[in-house]
Amino acid sequence: MASVPKAPVSHANGSPELAQAANVPEMGKGVRAGAASSESIRQFYAENGYYVLPDALTPVEVEELRAETTAICKGERGDVDGFEPGMAGESEDDVLRRYLCIHFPHKISEIMLDYLGHTHIANVLTQIIGPNVKCMQSMLFIKATGKPGQAWHQDEYFIPTRDRTLTGAWIALDDATIENGCLWIVPGSHKRGIIWPQHDHDDPRFDCAGEAYGFPYTDEDSIPVEVKAGSLVFFNGYLLHRSFPNRAQSGYRRVLVNHYMSAESLLPWRSPKEGQHMATADYRDIIMIAGEDPYSWHGYEEMAAPKVRPTGEGGCEQWRRGDKREKLPFFKDGFRPGDAPEDDD
Repeated sequence: MASVPKAPVSHANGSPELAQAANVPEMGKGVRAGAASSESIRQFYAENGYYVLPDALTPVEVEELRAETTAICKGERGDVDGFEPGMAGESEDDVLRRYLCIHFPHKISEIMLDYLGHTHIANVLTQIIGPNVKCMQSMLFIKATGKPGQAWHQDEYFIPTRDRTLTGAWIALDDATIENGCLWIVPGSHKRGIIWPQHDHDDPRFDCAGEAYGFPYTDEDSIPVEVKAGSLVFFNGYLLHRSFPNRAQSGYRRVLVNHYMSAESLLPWRSPKEGQHMATADYRDIIMIAGEDPYSWHGYEEMAAPKVRPTGEGGCEQWRRGDKREKLPFFKDGFRPGDAPEDDD
């Protein structure tokens, strides 16, 4: 296993002067945090493709998101495509174990929506992306004991940006360990800017999403990213990463993962509308996190809808690429050829 690169030291609840210098907008939850210098964060992220900010969320905030996760899974926040009917007398554990991941929870949860712009997230994103940042996706992973992980992949394979600014912000709601299925990454694998192909796999350790292949790295080049609850993990859209099943005796590896990019770039996440050229396609179901939207004149649309992600425990026939476009509409008006709204962490 490769050694872990040493990241710049970060300190929660630090110098307010440093936070003000970062020009972070007053929005979202969280107390401003002092951090390593902006330049050291940018350099580490550019070299390694990830950055960890420990203690970013308070225990109260973590508990709020855990409680909201349970409320969503119980159906208390609204309908989610793929939800199963509840059973009389079932426990909280019964409810949480039912689902591996829910896509777009911010569409039905005001709390999840609020955390898209958590101050510490906006602070780091404006340093590694730029002053204008938008969010296009949220994913809520529950990952109870025994649930599978995700095979090697790159987020940019699913969410195509034009400027390589795609960034995932991984909010740990439990301690993420090797035992319960933390992230594994290949540091520096983002730098070539190549999107590696994917194929279907039959590895029972992973869910039904595809597996990247053909890249010039081995498993020995990867490192685990073990973090405490309340930590933030930022990673580049081209960074190769995966996770293994939760093999802990009990418990969960709950994570809220949001995806962001520069608002200065168009987002061709869907096929062009009729009469539109692919070069000007721009997905407009977004949330502005920081700065200004240069394309606000495009308007905004409600397109995504929350949906359960299959675990693969009953087989992947309905998830394979040809079928899922027809049968698993993440978007309200269904799929069209070329759409790829999902992502995997």
